[in-house]
Amino acid sequence: MRYGLDILMLLLLVAEMAFFYLPPLLHEAVGVTFLLPIAGHLTLNRRYVSSLSRGQWRRPRVLRLLLNLLLAAACLVTVISGCLISSELFADIVPFSLRSNPSLYSLHSTAARYFLVLAGLHLGLHLKAWWQKWLHAAGITARPLPARVLLLGFGMLLGAAGIYAAHQDRLTEHLLGAHIFMTPALSYNGTGYALTQAGIFLLFAEIGWLLSIGKGVRSK
Repeated sequence: MRYGLDILMLLLLVAEMAFFYLPPLLHEAVGVTFLLPIAGHLTLNRRYVSSLSRGQWRRPRVLRLLLNLLLAAACLVTVISGCLISSELFADIVPFSLRSNPSLYSLHSTAARYFLVLAGLHLGLHLKAWWQKWLHAAGITARPLPARVLLLGFGMLLGAAGIYAAHQDRLTEHLLGAHIFMTPALSYNGTGYALTQAGIFLLFAEIGWLLSIGKGVRSK
């Protein structure tokens, strides 16, 4: 259930990031619905929260907590700003002067990109546990050298694709809060743009995994 829930959240996140190609009502409805699997994820990982008052606070643990707090903040800002600029679900509740505030649109767009990046890093820190689960499910107990070389090549290819996707969507400028109305990625169709967002997510998941094995950050 845990891994299925994570996959569901990834699919919903990528779908939400492709909001240019979704009807506003569907985008807002999926955004609100997204809170349910997030709540489920937090419930399944409640032991992590309860463990924060115990044990030693070495650098890897502090970095994990900081990442989780930033991810939670990005999620909350994205959801709250999204509700404030709602043109469908909350249009009768939020005043028009607030809904039409361009600063809120910019905040929502920037926070959503941080949410995507931080979610990728978060998954990357726990990617080893995911990988072991997949290998176990496939009945693979050994990893011969050819398989490792193939995996390394795939990782490099995935990283290159993610960097290209980030460039196409002008990710750095989005994260800096720049007002961007058009990117090369928007010339794609809906599927292409969704794949761009998935590529960005997987790039930062790979970065998180590299940090975890390089700094000894272990899965919770």
